Amino acid sequence: MALRLERAQVLAYRAWAQGLSGTGAVDVLTPGLQDTPAGSATLALRHRTGRVEPLDQPHLVLALTVRGTPHLHRRADLPMLRAALRPHDTRTLAGYLGGFGDTLIRTGADGPALLARVADEMRAAFPGEIVTKGELSSAVSPNVPEIVRPWCESCGTAHVADGMFRLATLYAGIELVPGEDRRLRFRMPVGEPTEEKDTQAATTDLLRTAIRLAGPLTLGDLVQWLNNRSVTAPPDWMRPVWTNLEMATVDVDGRELQATTDMVDALGDAPAPPPVLLLPPRDVYVLGHRPFLAPDRELAKEVWRALSSPGVLVVNGEVAGTWRARKSGRTLELTITPHLALTTRLRKAIDKQAELVAETRAHEGKLTVTIA
Repeated sequence: MALRLERAQVLAYRAWAQGLSGTGAVDVLTPGLQDTPAGSATLALRHRTGRVEPLDQPHLVLALTVRGTPHLHRRADLPMLRAALRPHDTRTLAGYLGGFGDTLIRTGADGPALLARVADEMRAAFPGEIVTKGELSSAVSPNVPEIVRPWCESCGTAHVADGMFRLATLYAGIELVPGEDRRLRFRMPVGEPTEEKDTQAATTDLLRTAIRLAGPLTLGDLVQWLNNRSVTAPPDWMRPVWTNLEMATVDVDGRELQATTDMVDALGDAPAPPPVLLLPPRDVYVLGHRPFLAPDRELAKEVWRALSSPGVLVVNGEVAGTWRARKSGRTLELTITPHLALTTRLRKAIDKQAELVAETRAHEGKLTVTIA
């Protein structure tokens, strides 16, 4: 029988476990803080540590990891991530690659072997100290099998398919250079990539942490988090890992979901969440069961846009709207789109959060806040 949990308890736990209630926890660096657009990870970290921290520190690394997108992690976690995200077969790899995945499946090729070939070539042909994506692609593409470098109409050339390119950087040990530039810039650290952990153990570690931070959820929610294309069923390798996680079935808002036992045990310890947060796009806070986090379908469509997701307005733990920032000259303009009525107290809290956003961006000009 499912254990019934109160919605407010679950949301308070989520904010507390993720370091948003003044605990300073940074376990969120295990699944990673997404950095799209550039600067998002800095804001996400600021919310959790209370200070602006440079991303270019020895213990931190920015790399293309989950879904091939820029994420901030602990450098010590890279071996675990490489092992956990290493595709077991071509069908698993296809889920990570977006549109090119279907093409790869139709060819019958050995996808993981091709991924390894591209990664090896990246290390061998890395063309400089710091290079753009275009420069790295130009150095690598001519030397890899044609099957992974289809013709690109927009570029007018054949190059390594985007999803394959992004994932291969992880296994080549290539890092991203932090910065506000929207272009991806890469660097090659000295030495070989650190040896990977056991794949199943690494996958278990990654999924357990994600569930503890962002549960309760379903297996399908984890599949959606890891994949770049619609996957109708979890891959075969994922089910035994899921089964071995020792979770409890819970009922929240009439939905049966899964939670780690330590999460259930700690629910009563969580303080009330902050009254207002302006979180960056795709923050770990919105990882998990989307219908639970945003029951309003119109709001959900905005929060999890396929491209150019907005920032997220969180009120008392609830996903309550979105926000966007635009710089015009010396003015930083924040536009807030709430999906609830704002009291004077909430409006003042939003203004303080807007100041935090401006400070994190090192903005010294005018700040305007507009409620759409």
